[in-house]
Amino acid sequence: MNVAVMRFEKIVVENRLGAAIVGSDATVLVGLEKLVNDTHADEVIVVADTYEHNDRMDSDERVAGVAAENKLVANVETRFR
Repeated sequence: MNVAVMRFEKIVVENRLGAAIVGSDATVLVGLEKLVNDTHADEVIVVADTYEHNDRMDSDERVAGVAAENKLVANVETRFR
């Protein structure tokens, strides 16, 4: 494979993973605070790479709960079901 393509792929993967926030509620809080402070975002789109629908919903609810409890963004919906 072309070395330049491999370098480009590495940069793309590192860039993508650089935005990932993974871990406990405390870790997610720190990551969300940094994201909101760095970008001045008033909206966050959450993506969970899980196969099971219930696992994705649980992940979304946890993130929404962390954001709502810490007033990171206004009008966070914490009930999905």
